[in-house]
Amino acid sequence: MNSKPLFNLSLGVFAVMLLTTLPAHAAKKVKYVPPEGFAGHVWGELRTSFSRLPSEPIGVGAAWMNPVEKETSFTCITKMPTDPTMGGAVEGCDFQAMLSRLQKKVEGGGFYVLSEFTIEDQGFRYGGESDGVIVHPVVYQFCANWDETKRDVPPQFDEINKFCGVRLMFQSDTREQLRGKPAEYVTNYDRVLDKLLEKFGKPDNFVRRGQVLIETPEGESSDQADRKFRIYRWCPARDNGLHTACTASVVLSMNPATGVGTVLYSTPLLWEFAFAREKNQKGDRLFRLLHARK
Repeated sequence: MNSKPLFNLSLGVFAVMLLTTLPAHAAKKVKYVPPEGFAGHVWGELRTSFSRLPSEPIGVGAAWMNPVEKETSFTCITKMPTDPTMGGAVEGCDFQAMLSRLQKKVEGGGFYVLSEFTIEDQGFRYGGESDGVIVHPVVYQFCANWDETKRDVPPQFDEINKFCGVRLMFQSDTREQLRGKPAEYVTNYDRVLDKLLEKFGKPDNFVRRGQVLIETPEGESSDQADRKFRIYRWCPARDNGLHTACTASVVLSMNPATGVGTVLYSTPLLWEFAFAREKNQKGDRLFRLLHARK
């Protein structure tokens, strides 16, 4: 029985697929190097050194958690076997002596406070003059952590409140605005992703699929409104871990309904804050944004 293909893929369409699948910089391998900070400030700087920020934050969050167990080790104290038939050939560990030498390594824990600040009307161009994207607002994040069970803010709070992240917001097309756009249409989300790939290399589990155009009797069919905008993460924590192993990680996300995109730089201390929030109440938005789902 002869069968006919459901649709034909022309050479021109195939070329479009290849071009959209392979970025221009695909041949250039870039190793991920964490950002050292932002706008002339490095991670770990005290909030008091940011003279241009307003005195009041736009938001404050707090959380507490027990220290997280990192690893457990023990020393085996051997004892002679009690069964004389064994002839001393097999030795065992003295259980009580082993328990007394049990060592646990922990990290994190205590109180965490995250405060966010923004400078009114401050914006930056992400990229060059021709293909750059305006990021606005810019949200500076500061984290403080102290080992205490009381809720009292320590008197030395200003000495532990450190620069731990930044949120760069930008506007792209909404899903509705993309309806009817041609396949080659480039959004601000695409431009920001390209810049991040050039700067930081490929993110975790990176897959860049091409745009499939289907030829029909009425012409080529492709609806940009059906696009899926993935969350890309550079150097995420593994297995929902306490924090990233890098000095800072990078996350790109976008809400297709509003077109609002975010580039988030986050240090391990910001990750710990999100981890503590998730421990207290499942479904924390920052935790879900930071952690990759395998």
